[in-house]
Amino acid sequence: MIVCQQMVQKGTSPSVALLRAKAPFKASVTEAIEAIKHFNAANGASDPASLNGKEVETIASLSKRVALLEQQMAVLQKRLEASIE
Repeated sequence: MIVCQQMVQKGTSPSVALLRAKAPFKASVTEAIEAIKHFNAANGASDPASLNGKEVETIASLSKRVALLEQQMAVLQKRLEASIE
């Protein structure tokens, strides 16, 4: 949980991959998941009311960007498939 706290202090959201990479010991996927669950429960990270306005804007902006990138990816996949045929 200390590693999760350090990630949050640096502005990074703890994820299984990051936790496993940054842990000073070998952690399994299930251990990393459990650690993140405990961390989120202890810190109220799952509480949407704890988000401030800037975080909400960032989430909305990133959601729009992901949607746009997914559309672009679909177009590129179609072009690639057409060029292979």
